Amino acid sequence: LSSKKRKFIGIVICLYSGLRIGELLALTWADIDFTKGTLAVNKTCHDGRDENGNLCRITDLPKTTSSKRMIPLPKQLLPVLKEYKRKSISEYVVESEKGEPPTVRSYQRTFELLQKRLHIERKGFHSLRHTFATRALECGMDVKTLAEILGHKNATVTLNRYAHSLMEHKQDMMNKLGKIFN
Repeated sequence: LSSKKRKFIGIVICLYSGLRIGELLALTWADIDFTKGTLAVNKTCHDGRDENGNLCRITDLPKTTSSKRMIPLPKQLLPVLKEYKRKSISEYVVESEKGEPPTVRSYQRTFELLQKRLHIERKGFHSLRHTFATRALECGMDVKTLAEILGHKNATVTLNRYAHSLMEHKQDMMNKLGKIFN
């Protein structure tokens, strides 16, 4: 991956895992177990100010016990991450061209610029999490499993926040139901 394209690895990871931006940017290579194919979410980060008032990253523990979790990664993502790690100059998975971890705001800006370059409707970074959740449900993932992957305390939160029923899915379900009565 070229250095320009390498900064987009975080976007790919979010589409495959549903991570929050703070969880993504706090992610280190030590959090990924390539043998087991898992990713450990055990910290998060947010933007703050240092003693001089400059913007900086603050790394913290996740807010809740359910936010601390182990996520199985799709096998299709592992070779991409291995290649990326081979070229990485940082302990952090998402890094700037200088090998430093980006601030939340600067990475949000990276996402905005990518959308602009691709001429797609501007969405917030959290839309990647929504996309992951919607696609997971479309693929048949049960809500309990999805809730655990997303780090929700219970499936109700997941259903209320992310389960946007699609008309095509509704039609498929009604057709299946119709076959039972036929």
